[in-house]
Amino acid sequence: MPQGDCGEGARRQPCCRRRGGGGGALVEPAALAALLYADGYGYDMRRTILDMTNGEIDVDVGGLYRSLRRLEDEGAVASRWCEEGSGPRRREYELTEQGMELAERWLDALRTRQRLDELLVGLLDGGLAKAGRSPLLPGAEG
Repeated sequence: MPQGDCGEGARRQPCCRRRGGGGGALVEPAALAALLYADGYGYDMRRTILDMTNGEIDVDVGGLYRSLRRLEDEGAVASRWCEEGSGPRRREYELTEQGMELAERWLDALRTRQRLDELLVGLLDGGLAKAGRSPLLPGAEG
């Protein structure tokens, strides 16, 4: 079984459990990606994700913190309280070795999804052309 492919009846890996629909599905891999570049605080990580994706992925801060707590419970991230000179204490997050492995599984799962999405785009595009319909261009209104 390829890494990241949970298969029927198998214990679902974190990368497969949370890749369902909705914007929340991207929170975990986005958090892992941000932490691959630098340790950080939740709000800073949200800004990093926005910046790295040119605003395409805007994770909900509450969802981000829930994902970080779950990742910490699973051993994928570690956190520590930091006190800056002024303001409240903040929790800083960093990836563990398990977090690196989870990022690798997410990458595999997302690449598989990307390949399947490209296949479906080709099928729909070709089918619409065969039916005499002009497929919408990306970003075009219908």
